[in-house]
This record gives sequence, structure tokens and C-alpha cells, in this order.
Amino acid sequence: MSSDGEGDGLLVKSGQGAIVLATASVLIFPGGRIDHASHYNNAYRVLDETLSLESAVLVALSEVDATETLVVVTSDHSNMLTLGGLATTRGNAIFGLFRMPRSHERCFRYDSVMSDVDGRPYSTLQFANGPKFSPGRVNARSSAVPLKWATHGGEDVPVFTRGPMADLLFTGTFDQSYIPHAIAFAACLGEHKKRCSVHAKNYTLLDC
Repeated sequence: MSSDGEGDGLLVKSGQGAIVLATASVLIFPGGRIDHASHYNNAYRVLDETLSLESAVLVALSEVDATETLVVVTSDHSNMLTLGGLATTRGNAIFGLFRMPRSHERCFRYDSVMSDVDGRPYSTLQFANGPKFSPGRVNARSSAVPLKWATHGGEDVPVFTRGPMADLLFTGTFDQSYIPHAIAFAACLGEHKKRCSVHAKNYTLLDC
């Protein structure tokens, strides 16, 4: 939907999802299934949904004018997925068990193939908490703390941007609540609406 309630949209299919490229001031395309899969420790679905989101972003980038369109790709939080084993063999199945060549054993003696506590192997992909690994659940991976529902992570998440004012508004570390205000400023929305009418080159000027 465009900002004035009118305008035609172009439906673009990407992977298993679809995005609508409309004549809108702000268009949001969420990859919410990444989070859903993360709560169930479904590593395969996490990566599959991430690739779908990437495909959608690539389609969007191919359909817009990079000099006139600000693109922001980020997340509202992280999840518990991690990659275990510094000495994982190149080419090791990402959804398989951790494996290490014998030539690495002296240098990476702490990255053992089997747990030195219970003698069991562990998967390359792991979750800090959530549903515990079970052979009957092919897509679930081992978790350090067993929970029925995995939690979110607490670390900072990256914000990738491209387009007008991307290098001015999205630099360094900032609170999550800053992002919508920065987008509104770049798009001349809300309290920043008059900036577009005052300055012809509104995407380069910061003064109001």
C-alpha cells in the first residue's frame, strides 16, 4: 500500500516466499519463521528460512533504484544457535556430527570428537538451550540447557544497510529503538515530513 492509499504493486516470488514491491514509503518484509524454527531448535529450518529471506532481499535490490531507496536488513534479537568446534573439518556436513581429522588432534586437543564427560558425539550446530537432542527428531540439535522452548539471545545483532543516508544514519552501535526513527528521517515521515519539501536533495542533508 502506498503512503496515499493508492499505487500498483508488483508481486515477486522468491524461493518459498513472496514479496510485494509497491510504491510505498516503507515496506517491511519479515523473516519471522527463522525465529519460530530457532525456538524449536530446528537448525535445518533456521538456515532454510534465512536463505529464503536472502533471496527476497536480492529480488528487492534488483527491483529498486539504489540511489533512491534505503534498504535495511536486521533482526530484533538473536537466538541460541551456535557453531561448535574450532577444528571442524572443511566440508563437514553442517547438519551432521562434529568431526576432526587426526592431523588436527594435537593442535586442537580440546575440540574432541566425543564428549569427554559422557562419551557421546555432538552435532556441528548446537543450541545453548531449548529442546534437547533426540535421535528421533532429525532436525533438532543438541542443547546445553534442556527447555521445551528455546529462548532468545542477548548479544547485539548487525544492521546491514544500503542506499540514501545509510552511511550517515546507521554507523556504530545504537539501541534498537533508534532504527525506526532513522528510517522515518530518511523517508521524511512523521515529524520529519517537511524535510523533503524544504530540501530538494533531502537524502544528503541532515539539517531540518
